[in-house]
Amino acid sequence: MVGPSPALLFLLQSLLLIGGPFLLWRLGGGRHVAPMVVIQILFGVALGPSLLGRLAPDLWGVLFAPAALVPLSGLALMAVVFFAFLTGLHLDPAEFRGRGSAFAAVALSSMLVPTLLGGALGWWLAGAFPAMTGPRATPGLFAAGFGICVGVTALPVLGAILREMGLLGDRVGRLALGYAAVNDALLWLLITAVLAWTAGDGGAGGGAGGDGGKGWAVATVALLGFAYVGVTVLAVRPLLDRLLERVAPDGRMGDTAVVVTCAALLASAAVTEVIGLHYILGAFVAGTAMPRRFAAAILDRLEHFSTLILLPFFFTLTGLKVTLTLDDPAQWTVFGLASLVTLVGKMVGTALPARLTGECWPDALRLGTLMPCKGLMEVIVLTVLLEAGVLSGSCFSAMVLMAVTVTALTQPMTRLAGRWRPAEMEGAALGGSGR
Repeated sequence: MVGPSPALLFLLQSLLLIGGPFLLWRLGGGRHVAPMVVIQILFGVALGPSLLGRLAPDLWGVLFAPAALVPLSGLALMAVVFFAFLTGLHLDPAEFRGRGSAFAAVALSSMLVPTLLGGALGWWLAGAFPAMTGPRATPGLFAAGFGICVGVTALPVLGAILREMGLLGDRVGRLALGYAAVNDALLWLLITAVLAWTAGDGGAGGGAGGDGGKGWAVATVALLGFAYVGVTVLAVRPLLDRLLERVAPDGRMGDTAVVVTCAALLASAAVTEVIGLHYILGAFVAGTAMPRRFAAAILDRLEHFSTLILLPFFFTLTGLKVTLTLDDPAQWTVFGLASLVTLVGKMVGTALPARLTGECWPDALRLGTLMPCKGLMEVIVLTVLLEAGVLSGSCFSAMVLMAVTVTALTQPMTRLAGRWRPAEMEGAALGGSGR
């Protein structure tokens, strides 16, 4: 029997990937259980070898054979480039101004505490389960990458969750978004350092005699990266400001303005790829370089198409990389410990400093339960580290499952924390009502 033509196969794949998750989320009741990104990730994993590949191997072989995935790879790359750009566009530096030392302390702690705990866990895992480390990873490099994965908080997905819960205009919601913005900024700095380390290290087997050369290579890549960020801030941003002002004087993103924006995005991604850093970093930098007064208009033109149409292709290729082995204790150990350390680290790193800086316990706990939200940002970081050879495929699969689990738990944990009222607050409320 003759199989479908390449064009028909691509159209069937596109229909399945774009329509399937949205129907499950919108019509299947998924929106009452988890944010859209969780449904999309789970749908992608379900289409992979772990589920569809086992239940219907013949169908899976036709739909997702290696040759059939070639057209999807370019769309997946574009999807993640645009998502990183939109994440940078969401990151408004004005959010950091005037927040005070209390905000800075909680924001930094919410990232650094889980990252350090994750790094310690990663160091132990590298010794206990060597198969979890990637082909280019030393124990230290694996620990650094693993720590970053534990410390991630996804700003765009958190915003979607807050919107669904009606907390977007709430003070706790605004604080959580501010903390997540700082987390994202720190995330890209840490990823830059790890990618520079990886680019400067020819592999885990390098000898001691090459340490000086590797150190110089790491320093070179890092310096080039920070130099590029400096040039972007000092020269590219003013140029984009003037250019967009000329092609979109009324603030509306017409065809020319959209092309200018996309050209800047792709050029920035290409530059960081040439430097030796990942193209995703360049896309993120391009987002932060866009003039703030055009941010809402750019998001209006690009965000829905990118998240609803392009991203499902990225999730499919991600899901095809996920292989969950039920009888692999190492994989489930990584999943369980990473989930636990993420939840505990984010809670301790956020709720305790928030309480110490003046928040009441219910609000501090709500902030702590919101920060483990990971979503797509975690999947992107995991993909970067997998491609860089820091994580193995088995570790990647376990960590994708962790990202889905803790993101799905964000809403119910926050609702539960919001219902808890300490005895002293109950007493105060009763006393106030009796006056």
